[in-house]
Amino acid sequence: MSDSYYRLPLDLAAIVERQPLPRCSRQESIAQHLYLMLTTYFGESRYEPDFGCQVWEQDFEAMTTMRWKDSVQQSIEQSIRTFEPRLLRARVQIAILDFELKNVQQRIRKRLDVSVQATLHHTNEPFAFQASLFVAPLAVE
Repeated sequence: MSDSYYRLPLDLAAIVERQPLPRCSRQESIAQHLYLMLTTYFGESRYEPDFGCQVWEQDFEAMTTMRWKDSVQQSIEQSIRTFEPRLLRARVQIAILDFELKNVQQRIRKRLDVSVQATLHHTNEPFAFQASLFVAPLAVE
């Protein structure tokens, strides 16, 4: 039961060839699902247009305002309540940091740090998740 979930991304070639797919634990599956929610904008999933979060609907110039942070936090919490029934009492915290990239061009980008604290529905165990996203344009750490 501990490894009864499929690991993302799914290997479609293995499915076609009827090979076993890699599995993961419940906690890993939830973390993958939360990450998918964070990186999906509303309307991107044609089968569930409400799946995703508001991060990608917002003006990135207004990222530093409390209203923006509160709006995104509430959007993520609502998505978790709607699309992740394995979690209870999810609380989201958001931090926005300036991050200097030292590549060919030196530039500063905004990094959105998201942390989720919740309780697993079936076991009442604590659950924690953290992710960092570079926004405008989207990139992952």
